[in-house]
Amino acid sequence: MTVLSKWGEALDLNHPLPEYPRPQFRRKQWLNLNGMWEYQIVNGNQDTVPDGWKLICVPFALGSALSQTNENLSPGETLWYRRYFAWKPDEGRVMLNFEAVDQTCIVYVNGVEAGRHFGGYAPFSIDITHLIKYQNTLMVRVKDASDQGVCAFGKQRINPRGIWYTPTAGIWGTVWLEQLPVHAVEDLKITPDFDHHQVFLELAGPFHQARIIVSARDGSFHHEGLTEDGHYVVPMDDFHAWSVNDPFLYDVEILTEDDDVQSYFGMRSFTSCHDGSGHIRFALNHQPLFLSGLLDQGYSCDGMYTYPSEEAMKYELSAVKAMGFNMLRKHVKQENRRWYYLCDTMGILVMQDMPNGGNTFSFWTHQALPMIGIRTMNDGNYRRFGRESEDSRQMYMHELDEMLDTLYNCVSIFAWVPFNEGWGQFDSSQVTDHIADYDTTRLIDSASGWHDQGCGDFNSRHVYFHAFHVPRLDQRILLLSEFGGYAYLEYGHSNADKLFGYRKFRDKRDLDLAVNALYEHDILANIDDGLAGCIYTQLSDVETECNGLLTADRRVVKIDMKKMKKMNERIQRKLI
Repeated sequence: MTVLSKWGEALDLNHPLPEYPRPQFRRKQWLNLNGMWEYQIVNGNQDTVPDGWKLICVPFALGSALSQTNENLSPGETLWYRRYFAWKPDEGRVMLNFEAVDQTCIVYVNGVEAGRHFGGYAPFSIDITHLIKYQNTLMVRVKDASDQGVCAFGKQRINPRGIWYTPTAGIWGTVWLEQLPVHAVEDLKITPDFDHHQVFLELAGPFHQARIIVSARDGSFHHEGLTEDGHYVVPMDDFHAWSVNDPFLYDVEILTEDDDVQSYFGMRSFTSCHDGSGHIRFALNHQPLFLSGLLDQGYSCDGMYTYPSEEAMKYELSAVKAMGFNMLRKHVKQENRRWYYLCDTMGILVMQDMPNGGNTFSFWTHQALPMIGIRTMNDGNYRRFGRESEDSRQMYMHELDEMLDTLYNCVSIFAWVPFNEGWGQFDSSQVTDHIADYDTTRLIDSASGWHDQGCGDFNSRHVYFHAFHVPRLDQRILLLSEFGGYAYLEYGHSNADKLFGYRKFRDKRDLDLAVNALYEHDILANIDDGLAGCIYTQLSDVETECNGLLTADRRVVKIDMKKMKKMNERIQRKLI
């Protein structure tokens, strides 16, 4: 059964997701290429067939309801896309941008190869200045090995079942063109320094001078200055801090000889601190905050990896806030950049997972032994963890760096999670050091769940099948990073046809009472003993999983939202 969200039902097939896709690096002159394209699937590496073209709605993945297709792509096949567009070339460069293509692709403009990309999650850009004309043909050749190759794949499986989901093949993010002037700003890195009341800006591009204008979101002017070498420090005396209850942002405008780029930042810090009892707590702006969040898989019932609209994202995040949660863990998926923008503006902290890869899921290593208490194995044993391939390990590092670069400026991201439950885990101590060297402003949960090598900032535990008790504490933040998973199926609002979850309920009232009791006994009862945060599984139903607080179509909230908010308020008062 396939269900649609109300946003999916209202989808404009010719103008889906019309918003500018890169909120922290905006220009005025751009062209959205989303809408109806042509596609065809061929065997192996064959070329296209003249009469083989069918219609697909981009940017929704092949096989999703909103794509208007019902086919899947196997690892031995090639998916071709085609679109015609008009463009009036101007002075400067023309960049063709893809927000996400799963997994590897070659891009052709007017019959000539323009560029390639490997990896299914990160945005990428291709300079097509030398190829573009007034009338153009764009073709994209896609291969997707899903969980059979070296690229990250997250929860995708060729044979989906249980906690594993349908593969997302092909274009699943906005496709767009942008005109870059001669003296363009090509890159921008923003690093708030909360403690020293300043912000570091690093600019790249062929400009000679850049004018920096900083103003508050309330319209008040803050600062103006010039840089000729791409490095600039913005003084932030008497700044207004960003927080979950007051997500205050500053706007940045960068002007070169002929470019005008808009961005923003927030002043915040993410650290740990000791409370009055000596327990380690997460600290936002040096104030202890209990992390109460939800696991977010980032799947929609009709668009798979792609939300049907910005309004759908706003509704979901508003529901998170209305229930009193202050954070989300984006689980083994990198989200579209407008989603993080909404978290920045709405005041929702984000714990960002790296999508997992590797060639084998071991029942014993990844599930059975940890459940009976054998929670730590040496992740230098590549074969045991499904990372025997050196190509796979190198690809992981490449995709990790892409994710860190892409999301570095996001205000709301407070922690990186390189590995989850040992899935494709390897050398986590070295990987943790690698992340810490690149980003000194955030925390790291090096191994969520188990196979912790004693590094990172979190003692991260997953507990589903028994009551949670505080383990032996170390000098890290104790986080119950997954728990719950209580299932209730609201028929007609999910793609599932039977109840699946870790604890099953046939009555919605019983579910609500059980969730409340779980927080009472496992969370409230353990905060005084050192528990610093918890992440309930999960935000919404996904495919056969029925353990979301929201149904798959987001039309029904399964629990009493006001009661959940009161529970979260009680939790936060424990740290006051």
